[in-house]
Amino acid sequence: MQLHDALMDAVKDAANHNARDTGALPAQPEAAGSHKRPLIAWAGIAFFCMCAMLLGMTIWIVWSSREVRLREARATTEHMARTLATQAYMELEIADVMLEDIVEQIRREGNSDATGERLQSHLQQLSRNIVEINGVYIFDRQGEWLAASSGVQQDGNNADRNYFIYHKTHAQLSSHISAPVRSKSSGQWVLPVSRRVEAADGSFAGVVLITLGLDSFERVYATLNLGNTGTAFFALDDGTLIYRRPFQADVIGMDISSGALLRAYREKGPVGTAMMTAKVDEIERLYSYRHLERFPLIVAAGLSREDIFAEWQRLSIQIVLASLAAGAALIYLFRKLMRQIALRDRIEASLRLATTQLQRANADLAARASQDGLTGLANRRCFDETLAQELKRAQRSGNGVSLIMLDVDFFKKFNDQYGHVAGDACLQAVAGAVAHSVGRSEDLAARYGGEEFAVIMPGTGAAGALDVAEAIRAAVEALQIPHAASASGVVTVSLGAATLHPEQDHHTDSSALIRQADALLYQSKNSGRNRVSSDAPAT
Repeated sequence: MQLHDALMDAVKDAANHNARDTGALPAQPEAAGSHKRPLIAWAGIAFFCMCAMLLGMTIWIVWSSREVRLREARATTEHMARTLATQAYMELEIADVMLEDIVEQIRREGNSDATGERLQSHLQQLSRNIVEINGVYIFDRQGEWLAASSGVQQDGNNADRNYFIYHKTHAQLSSHISAPVRSKSSGQWVLPVSRRVEAADGSFAGVVLITLGLDSFERVYATLNLGNTGTAFFALDDGTLIYRRPFQADVIGMDISSGALLRAYREKGPVGTAMMTAKVDEIERLYSYRHLERFPLIVAAGLSREDIFAEWQRLSIQIVLASLAAGAALIYLFRKLMRQIALRDRIEASLRLATTQLQRANADLAARASQDGLTGLANRRCFDETLAQELKRAQRSGNGVSLIMLDVDFFKKFNDQYGHVAGDACLQAVAGAVAHSVGRSEDLAARYGGEEFAVIMPGTGAAGALDVAEAIRAAVEALQIPHAASASGVVTVSLGAATLHPEQDHHTDSSALIRQADALLYQSKNSGRNRVSSDAPAT
């Protein structure tokens, strides 16, 4: 019944848990203990490893995608810078060749009003099919116009222009690029590219000028995908800004020599890529720059950090959200697993408790089945089983087995005189004396029947059995239980101690040993009672 009740309780616990997804679990029996199960520990380790792996993968994916985006942006800006450098170089190279050709013709024909008409026709032919050239001009030593590609003779003087002053004061014969100016003839922003003209004696004789329209650069720069806040520009080596996209007229000619890009050019060389903050608008960008060969110009293209990482940020947020969702799912599954483990542990604990109770009940039943109800000693059934087992063990080991049989003297008369209640009390007292006189745990004291008791002593010889029997006799006599019908006036016992030696008696069974001990018991009775008879050899 105890096992049935425990099993029913465990089933009810499981049913209560399955009936609700949340809430406290039924109280766990104390028998389950507070120790951690290995499965829970391994599940916790596995969950931690999975979370760490998920976190690591998320960080790796986000960081890797950032690096990929940065490499793509670097390649894009480097390509744009290369394109701008090529375009600028081609225009300047064309202008330089044209200037060299015009200067050579002036050197042959002279630089005067007489040759102005022929030169003007030549200028028109040179500039007719080159759309990047805004105009070609020749000025004498005073800055007066001698010829122009426009074919229209204009009054005016350009002696105040920086390029004119430069060539007048410098004997350099190569082409010179000046800061952008507004053309006096067209009013447009142009980039002056000029050469000095010398007389036969090497003195200053004038200037040949080609102006490149900044709108020609605008057409190329407009094809670049610079994002929302990207930029592209080119400037002179001294930091004079020539053109910048998005185009702003107020920044043309601005000095950016102290900016991060010009510093990087001076420190690291003619080609480079780096994340820098612009001096013009204070926006951080990834810039790629290139310095032109043969010309004192540097071009650059940059994509803002915001534009570069905008898409990456969106993807990263999606990845992180997906990881959080996966983490939440892992936590949910882990909690479910822990609940299932806890439920299983609770059921197992209930089963263990039921098993323990059943074992205790069985042990109690076994004890009751082998125990005498009155005296608490082993009963006759236990005595018979134990004696048979000990004799078999003795047969295998070769050790002796002793048996003591004892009987309360004149017990029937005691019952008749003092009553059955007193008789039961007398038997209980005698049983206690017997039990206390048997000192070893392997010895068995039993009630053989009525007022008769027995003691099984494995591995004990005849002398040892005699000593124990004598101790039992003395202990009972020492109880001093009054017994008027006894010659001594107190309750006494008579004992017989027999010993089996397997090496001598190979075929002796339990009944033979009992008969031998019983015979010795009756020998004690016939000899006057309150004594011990033994088969131990006389000393």
